[in-house]
Amino acid sequence: MAVTEHKGPLRVPRDLDTRLVRTFTMVAREMSFTKAAGVLGLTQQGVSSHIRRLEELVGRPLFERNRSLVRLTEQGTSLLAHARALVAATDDFFGYSDAGVSHVRVAEIQGRQMMQDCWPVFRRQFPESQVDFYDMLSSEQVKAVQDGRLDVGMGRLAAMNPALSSAPLRLDPVLARDVRDPGPLALRTSRLGVTGISGGRVLSWIRFCDELAAAYDVEFEKIPHDNTMVEAIGRGQMAGEIPPILAMAGTRDRPGAEYFHFETLTDVQPYFPWRIFWRKNESRREVHGFVAAARQVAREQKWLRLLPRDVETWIPPDGEEHLTSG
Repeated sequence: MAVTEHKGPLRVPRDLDTRLVRTFTMVAREMSFTKAAGVLGLTQQGVSSHIRRLEELVGRPLFERNRSLVRLTEQGTSLLAHARALVAATDDFFGYSDAGVSHVRVAEIQGRQMMQDCWPVFRRQFPESQVDFYDMLSSEQVKAVQDGRLDVGMGRLAAMNPALSSAPLRLDPVLARDVRDPGPLALRTSRLGVTGISGGRVLSWIRFCDELAAAYDVEFEKIPHDNTMVEAIGRGQMAGEIPPILAMAGTRDRPGAEYFHFETLTDVQPYFPWRIFWRKNESRREVHGFVAAARQVAREQKWLRLLPRDVETWIPPDGEEHLTSG
């Protein structure tokens, strides 16, 4: 029997403590070491130690941080989706080892409150089931549902996917946000900005703003900050460098948003459409039960209703069916 000779040194596999990765994803979600510590039940020093150890393993800094600002580096941004997938896989490993306990894995975008509203309704109907919540971007959710790593997603589907079933969930009014009272603003004539121009982390929002600008032949100022960086945006607006920026009404739920004024536009009311989606061949009653619970909440809380405003309505082409569904 011939033996193949291995040339060169053997590559030793590297192992990773998933606690470090979970801490990384939580700091990226909260953009705060203190808030991440509160969610994880750690001290702030513990969170800092986890991030420092992970940065030593990857050989590069993952966050830029000073007294008032935390943000991902380019390396941190590139690793975030992989880190979230690893955390989800870890939870699956332990979740499916719990004999007799059914887990439904649900995701939505950072800072939203839809899952928290849907969970109590589902819990009353399926008290024996457990819901595992994840923070993922829309594009990440679609892939995770297709791959079987996620059961239910809540995000924007820019195009219908033949592998997924979906239903309308919410029409999120788009407002103008400023740290000061900006007075009346019009989409067609006011100086307005849009955030999230730094990369693919908020691609669905960038695509939405591009479609809105094209529909009305307007140009928005590009603000190179993620929507979650309210402090940086506020400082720029106080200095007069940043105009009022477009933001979904749902962002008022995020920490720091209480320092901003949210104003409706006087000529056009845009809406950002959200959908709930799951695998087309899904057979588990718990998954369908969560979808039904979410749609029940959408009806009760009137998530699909338009604002009672006598102005022009704009919904992107992929969201037009929201007007007649739900």
